[in-house]
Amino acid sequence: MNLTLPYPAWYILLCLLLGVIYAFILYYRESQFRELGASFKKVIWMLAVLRTLAISTIAFLLLSPLIRTVSNRIEKPIVVFAQDNSESVHLNQTKADSLQYANHIRDLVNNLSKNYDVKNYSFGSSLKEGIDFSYSEKATNIAAALSEIQGLYSNQNLGTIILATDGIYNQGSNPVYVNSSVNVPIYTIGLGDTTTRRDLLISGVRFNRSVFLNDYFPVKVEWQALFCPNEQSTIVISRIVNGKENTIDQKNISIQGDEEENASEFLLRANEAGVIHYQIRLSHLLNEASDQNNVRDIFVEVVEKKQKICILANAPHPDIAAIKQSIEINKNYEVQIFFNGNVPGNINDYNLFILHEIPSAQQANVSSLIQSIKAKKKSILFILGAQTNTSVFNNLQSMVNLSGGNGSTTDAVASVENTFTLFTLPDNVLKLIPGLPPLASPFADYRVSPGASVLLRQKIGAVSTAYPLILLQQDLNGRSGVIAGEGLWRWRLYDYLQNANHEAFDALISAVIQFLSIKPDEQQFRVHLEKERQATGNRIFSEDESVIFDAELLNESNELLNEPDVSMMIKDEQGKEYPFVFSKISNSYSLNAGNFPAGNYSYKAHVIYNKKDLVHAGTFSVAPTQIELLSTRANHQLLYALSEKTGGKLFYPSQTNELLKVVQAKQEIKPILYSSTRTQPLINLRWLLLPLLILMTLEWGIRKFNGGY
Repeated sequence: MNLTLPYPAWYILLCLLLGVIYAFILYYRESQFRELGASFKKVIWMLAVLRTLAISTIAFLLLSPLIRTVSNRIEKPIVVFAQDNSESVHLNQTKADSLQYANHIRDLVNNLSKNYDVKNYSFGSSLKEGIDFSYSEKATNIAAALSEIQGLYSNQNLGTIILATDGIYNQGSNPVYVNSSVNVPIYTIGLGDTTTRRDLLISGVRFNRSVFLNDYFPVKVEWQALFCPNEQSTIVISRIVNGKENTIDQKNISIQGDEEENASEFLLRANEAGVIHYQIRLSHLLNEASDQNNVRDIFVEVVEKKQKICILANAPHPDIAAIKQSIEINKNYEVQIFFNGNVPGNINDYNLFILHEIPSAQQANVSSLIQSIKAKKKSILFILGAQTNTSVFNNLQSMVNLSGGNGSTTDAVASVENTFTLFTLPDNVLKLIPGLPPLASPFADYRVSPGASVLLRQKIGAVSTAYPLILLQQDLNGRSGVIAGEGLWRWRLYDYLQNANHEAFDALISAVIQFLSIKPDEQQFRVHLEKERQATGNRIFSEDESVIFDAELLNESNELLNEPDVSMMIKDEQGKEYPFVFSKISNSYSLNAGNFPAGNYSYKAHVIYNKKDLVHAGTFSVAPTQIELLSTRANHQLLYALSEKTGGKLFYPSQTNELLKVVQAKQEIKPILYSSTRTQPLINLRWLLLPLLILMTLEWGIRKFNGGY
C-alpha cells in the first residue's frame, strides 16, 4: 500500500500549521476552565491537541491524497481430463478390468487436484461435464471434443489435456489434423486392444429408407471376416413385430481367406404400409472377438403412394431444374413439368402446382386454369420474375398486391423474418441465407395480406425492406405461397460452393414444398414431427437424435393460439409411457422429447379447448446406432501421433503413476500470478471518518466534563 500526494510533501506541514493556528485562536483566551486551578493548563493543552489533530487531518484529506493498493491472485494451471465413454472402449473389457481402470483414473485425478485445477469431461458424439464410465455413447467424435475443450480454455491457464480413449472415431475428422488454437501437450491413455482378433461382422447395410407399397426394394449387406478361413455362416433377415422375429430371407456365405470383405444382396417386398423393422443377423462363429457386431437393425418407411407435383412454366428456365432436383430427393414426390399453360390429365391428380412466371404477358389466358386449381383447393406456389403479368397475378390471389411496377426487376437479397411460425428452418439453412446471391424480383410496391406469413424478406442494397421474398398463406381455400424472384438456381450453386453439397438449399425448398403439398388438416389441433419437414424427412430417428414435435391449435376463425396447455404421452412397444408437456413458442407449441432407445413408438397429444378434449395421435421409430461395434481394434497409432504432434506422450492404463510424474515434472505447467493495482482518493475510505469522529467526540466530552460548552 502506497500513499501519494498530488502536491509537494511540505504541504503536510501547512496542514499541521493550519491545525495549530486554528487551535491557538480557539483556546488562547479560553477562560471557562480557570476554576479548575492548577489543572487548567493541562485541560487547555489537551483540547488544543485534539482540535489540532482533527483540523490537520481534514486539511490533509482536502489535498486529495491517493492510496495505491496491490492485490495478488494465484491461478492454478488447468488440467483437462477427457474420458471416452463410447461403447467400443468397453467391448473387450471384463468387469474387473473396468473397475480397476476406474480406480486408477480416480486416483490420478485426486493426485492432480492437489496442485492443479482439474476439469473432468466425458465424450462420445459430444462433450459432457464429469467422468462417466458407463460406456454408453453410440458414436465417437474425438476431434469435436478437443475443439470444444480448446474453445472453453483458450484464454485461460490451460496446462495440458489428458485424453483417455481407444483412438477409434466414427464421426468428425481425424483429430491429428484438427487446427489447434491452444498450444498445450496432449497426453493420451491408450484403451482397448490393438491386436487383430478373429471376428465376423456386418460392416454396412445399404437400403432405401423410404419405399412404396407393393414395390420390391434391394438390401445390400456388407460383411467382413478377420482370421476366419474356411468357415461357413448364414445371413438371416427377419422382420420384428412386437419383439418377435419372423424370418423373411436368408443366404449362406463362405469365407476363404484370413481377411475377406464381401456383400450379399437381398430383394424384399414392401407389402404393408408404415415403418417396418428388419433385423439382419450373421450366425455366430466359434471364438469370435464379439458377436454384438453380427447384428444390424434397419427401419424402412413404406409409403402408400407418391405425391405428384406439377411445375407449370412460362418457358424453360434453370430454376425449374434446380427445384425439380431438390424436390425429388424425397422419394415421396413425383414432379412433372409442362409448358404453354396446359396441364394434361386431371387436376385432382396433383397435390401442388408450381407456376413459374405464370401468369405472364404471353399467357395471360391461364386465369381460368388457376381458378380451377383454386376451386379444387389445390396448393399453388407462384414464382415471380421479369415475365410475370403482375396485374393478372394480383387478381388471382390475395396474399400480396404489387403496384407501381414498370415491368423491370431489382436485385433482392434474402433476409430471415424472425416472426415466421408456420415451420422451423434447419440451422444449416439459417447459416446459408445471409450469403445467398440476390434474386431478380419484380420492381414494385408490395402490400402483404394480414393473413400471409413472410418467411424471407427482401434486402435491396444495404436497405432491409418490409417487402416479402418468400411468403406463405393458409386459409379456408387451402395453402398457397409466393417466391417473389427468379434465380433460385444461383442459390443451389452457391450452396455447393460453400458446403460441397446441396443439403441446405434442398432443405429450404423441401420445407416450403412440405408445407404446401400437405393437404390442410381440418382438425383444430394437429401435431407434426419436425424431422418430417426436412429434405429427406421421415419418421425414423437414430438413437442419438432428439425427437422434436411441433403443435398447432386453431380457433374458430382458423387463427393460431397457444393459451391452453398441451400434453403428450409417448408409448413404446412394451407399453412403457413417457409423459411430456409442450412449451409455448410465439403462437404455437414445441417439444424436444430427447433421445429414445431403438424401437417403434406411438404418441398421443391432447389439449382442452372450449371444454373439448382435442386429440392428435401418430407414430415414429428409432433405429439403433451401431457404428461403435464396427471396429474392435483400438487405434493407438493415432494416439501416438496426436501426442507427438503436441509435445505429449502415450501412456497405458497401468501407467497412470508415470503419467502423474511426467505432468508434475513439466516446467511449462505452472501457476500464474496475477497482480492488480487499484488507486483511489484517500478521502473515499469511509473508515477514516471514525478517527475524526473519535477526536471530535473526545474534545467535546472533555469540555462537557469540565463544565464547558
